[in-house]
Amino acid sequence: MDTSKLKELINGEPYWCDSDESILQKPYTHLTQKQGKKFRLKLILILNKIFFHLPQDLVMNLNQIIEILHNSSLLIDDIEDNSILRRGLKASHVVFGSPMTINSANYMYFKAMEIIPLLIPSELDELDKPRLTSELYEIFNTELLNLHRGQGLDIYWRDHFIIPTEEMYFNMVINKTGGLFRLTVKLMAKVATYTKTQSNDENKSLVPLCNLLGVVYQVRDDYLNLLNDDMIVNKGFGEDITEGKLSFPVIHGLNYEKKINQDKMFLWNTLLSKTTDIELKVKFIEFLKNESKSMTYTKKTLQNLTNLIKIENYFLPTDTSHIDQDTINEFHYVIHYLSTV
Repeated sequence: MDTSKLKELINGEPYWCDSDESILQKPYTHLTQKQGKKFRLKLILILNKIFFHLPQDLVMNLNQIIEILHNSSLLIDDIEDNSILRRGLKASHVVFGSPMTINSANYMYFKAMEIIPLLIPSELDELDKPRLTSELYEIFNTELLNLHRGQGLDIYWRDHFIIPTEEMYFNMVINKTGGLFRLTVKLMAKVATYTKTQSNDENKSLVPLCNLLGVVYQVRDDYLNLLNDDMIVNKGFGEDITEGKLSFPVIHGLNYEKKINQDKMFLWNTLLSKTTDIELKVKFIEFLKNESKSMTYTKKTLQNLTNLIKIENYFLPTDTSHIDQDTINEFHYVIHYLSTV
């Protein structure tokens, strides 16, 4: 390369093109070629309809942020858990390697962050726009930190053979799984305070609802991973057992096992072995079903958690006169979906 060309490169912006962008995003696009049921979008639309009344284009930009963060976190999860399948396909790190997948996931976190300015309503005055932008970035950063804190504890307990209490488990899940739920409503609520469209006259925080949704979602996922046929197709049979994951029913089963027989810890030893043996995993699940009754306990816990939303109705405004019944029914449909096993 001659000196003039080198000077041109040095003095210009870093070169980037669409083909390079496509290469970087390959692990991400591999994952997203098979979409989920989009329940997050349904929840965002319902909460906006009830509480925030933000423009549709803004809400769709918000949904894009949440989807990118969710999918990117799955890329990292699959590496940390050594998963082989995701959504019925080979996991991205199996196809593209861990280094490329890690880089792609981290890159997409920042691509999600780039969308934040699109949440700023154009009608805001020039003083409010930078103020709101700064506050939205702070919310984004806080919940990304929470997500990594929860994930870090989950990994640490698994890798250092620490059986958490239920309270420890719920706190971890509120950090990890509740993070994207909280991010959603915090961003909407913050924008709505500037547009003055929020109809939550009681100033009722939706953060407790988000924390509870995170717990419900994770407990349900833990249950389905062991028993659900669709989950087996999408992620493999008893993948949590092979991972050695301390899921909710497994924690209950381990505590039961400690009480009845500390000398022969079948569940514990199976988890430590990270087994792929189908017969051993069947025996593991049968123990949770028939011996420790952990699956029944998990299902009952899930019902109790969901009842806090569906029966007590604490999380909707006391005055629901401005909300049509169809919208309330939609809200409960999403909750039902999140809690059905």
